[in-house]
Amino acid sequence: MSFIFKDSISLSIFGSSHGELVGCTLGGIPSGVKIDHAMISRWMERRAPGKSSLTTQRKEKDEVKIVSGVVDGYTDGGAITMLISNHDVISKHYDELMDNPRPGHGDISLFIKYGEHRNFSGGGFLSGRMTAPLVAAGSIALGILNDRGIEVSSCLEQMGDIRCPINGCPSDNEIYSHETRMPDKGCDSRASEMLKKLSSEGDSTGGIIGTHVMNVPPGIGEPFFDSVESILSHLVFSIPGVKGIEFGKGFAMSSMKGSETNDPLEWKDGRFISCKNNNGGILGGIAYGNPIYFRTAMKPTSSIRIEQDTVNVKTHEIGKIVVKGRHDPCIAIRAVPVVNCVTAMGILDLFLRSGKFK
Repeated sequence: MSFIFKDSISLSIFGSSHGELVGCTLGGIPSGVKIDHAMISRWMERRAPGKSSLTTQRKEKDEVKIVSGVVDGYTDGGAITMLISNHDVISKHYDELMDNPRPGHGDISLFIKYGEHRNFSGGGFLSGRMTAPLVAAGSIALGILNDRGIEVSSCLEQMGDIRCPINGCPSDNEIYSHETRMPDKGCDSRASEMLKKLSSEGDSTGGIIGTHVMNVPPGIGEPFFDSVESILSHLVFSIPGVKGIEFGKGFAMSSMKGSETNDPLEWKDGRFISCKNNNGGILGGIAYGNPIYFRTAMKPTSSIRIEQDTVNVKTHEIGKIVVKGRHDPCIAIRAVPVVNCVTAMGILDLFLRSGKFK
């Protein structure tokens, strides 16, 4: 069993959706880093449930309590442990799921791996609730990067068949002033209407999150196993519901010519850059000067109110299930700040091991 990411920085997460709390322990952060509690709260608010009519109506304050690793507002070099209490829990909605797994959900995997003593209520530790500690830890990484001029920006580029035109790197204000996190008024309005319709039908949809990392120091990343792509993918795939990731043009490059995909280099303002960014700012696993850009594909929420077939794990009889409870019609919306925060952790990890961190 592994709930730990460990390289230059380490992160362990603990808790469960309907337990007393969720939390994390973040190690490897140098001493003397000022902790911006307002930034932590801001990112927790962006991920929190119950903040929009378009997302789950579970209500959680998501206040972060730091119990170690910080003294007088600064990191002390030790492990930073953060706790986030669970309050709005309705476990009875999940009683039926003890023996009847939801199609498309990790319920069946939990049963196969952990058996009758598994934690199934609310999805246990496979729940999207476990992304709260990812955001808590990632917000600290974001603060450290921001102090060094490195910016991470994630937004929803596509929801269902609605594609949002993205020009450059959108600001936080452009992203979070829209309920869908699509930085375009027209797309936001159309996506909102689609979600209301899906909610009334009891269905869900997926989405694609685009992420830009600006001002990354050239040279971070290692060839092969610790490439920029490897580290970021490792962390992004820790987010429940992620099913795909591509850097730059990604899969589209398989049908393009080399003359189309190559990024011509130039020397400008004392560094190498390219006017194109088909490779997402990464070559040979190493950042070379262009912005890092990648896209993350999120599956539709598996917990839907439409009747579906399932198999009873005890009797092996086929039956029907209609999922109760409170669920997001599009988990990609609240995944936007999660992708942003785990990206920051990956970039900080690579930055620390590069020797360029000061």
